[in-house]
Amino acid sequence: MTIVFGSLYIAFQQSGRRSANVAPAAAAAAQAQLLGTFVPAVPQVELTPDSGVFVIVYGTDDKPETGTATLHGVLPAVPSGVLDTARSSGEDAVTWQPEPGLRMAVIARSAAGKVVVAGQSLAPYEATDTMILVYLVLGWFGCVLVLGAGFAASVLLGQRQPGKS
Repeated sequence: MTIVFGSLYIAFQQSGRRSANVAPAAAAAAQAQLLGTFVPAVPQVELTPDSGVFVIVYGTDDKPETGTATLHGVLPAVPSGVLDTARSSGEDAVTWQPEPGLRMAVIARSAAGKVVVAGQSLAPYEATDTMILVYLVLGWFGCVLVLGAGFAASVLLGQRQPGKS
């Protein structure tokens, strides 16, 4: 039973984490198609656990050129290994933690010599993950109680001697 509930948790957790890559992947693909064309200025938001999807374009020198999000007022820099992997294999998907308490699902895609990085906060996905864990632990505990009660009842009934009350 523990293996079943543990497997369910792992499946739900991995499914949720992978779904966090969907919106950033779409944003990175859209931005990669727009490289080299005029793109109107977009407002920049500060990266927080509540921030939505953001896009940052990195030049050949691995420095951020433009983007829709800042960290402490400046365009943040992802680790150079993410950019290198995107350049060599076309794309990279990682969890990026620019500072403690701030975790992002990030997709980096190589395009026109640059790297487009898109991401979003993992906070909503981690909150869902915690809720699923609580539900599964409660379900596991309920099953243990039912099985324990059934075992106790079978032991008690097995000890009863026929003809005595």
